[in-house]
Amino acid sequence: MGITKKIWVTYCDKSKTTLKAPIVIVGSSGLRSVGKIAVDVLIEKLQPRLFAELYSYGFPGVYYGPSYVGAPSNAGTIKVKDNLVELPKVEFYLLEAENILIIRGYQAYDSLNQYLVADTVTDLFKQFHVKKVFSLGAQVIEEGIRCCATDPELLEEMSKHEIKRTNVERFIGFSGLVVAIGEEKGIKGICLFASTTQNMTDAEQPDYYAAKELVDKLGELLGISVDTADLEEHEHKMDEPAEEGEEGSEYLSGYA
Repeated sequence: MGITKKIWVTYCDKSKTTLKAPIVIVGSSGLRSVGKIAVDVLIEKLQPRLFAELYSYGFPGVYYGPSYVGAPSNAGTIKVKDNLVELPKVEFYLLEAENILIIRGYQAYDSLNQYLVADTVTDLFKQFHVKKVFSLGAQVIEEGIRCCATDPELLEEMSKHEIKRTNVERFIGFSGLVVAIGEEKGIKGICLFASTTQNMTDAEQPDYYAAKELVDKLGELLGISVDTADLEEHEHKMDEPAEEGEEGSEYLSGYA
């Protein structure tokens, strides 16, 4: 029996948008959850409008291991606020005043489904005539914020903001694939990596400080102001003993 491949987009808000050749910010689960936390903070602080959700038969409800390296997984649902459940999804947000799209990604369970999702996401970018994509992640090799890009001019642009080129050879998962497929469709992209340390027992243990550095640098690049003080507080709490029954940060709720 072949794998059933199905993917669909639900539009939550069909109001007319004023976006013109917007910039996209993409983040998802991955190394130390840095990209996901960064996008969560942007959504919480900037309050963009949710306008679409993408669902896929390739999205697992439960991961066994790091979600960004094709770990074995099970189909199912995820729990959100107040014990409600919903399907795993990619979320699309509009920040119209700043002409920005924010994408909260989700990792598919294998390469084929990952490609199908990224292809559909970038088709939507084409509909909006997206100008540029910023993809957020982390790496463990180099210090500071590093980058790679689909265009030499973008690398020069990043160097003006003191962002050095990375020596990392692979950007695994949803966020990297969106940039690469976007290039095939004429959309320029930049991958920004915060520096983190690897946790061998829990690859997605949150690194709030790295996420803060990433959001602060992105704010500088795009001219937007984002309060990241909460991330410092969460980082300090990580060093404190957890109280019995404590469930963890809202930035991680409902995601693998």
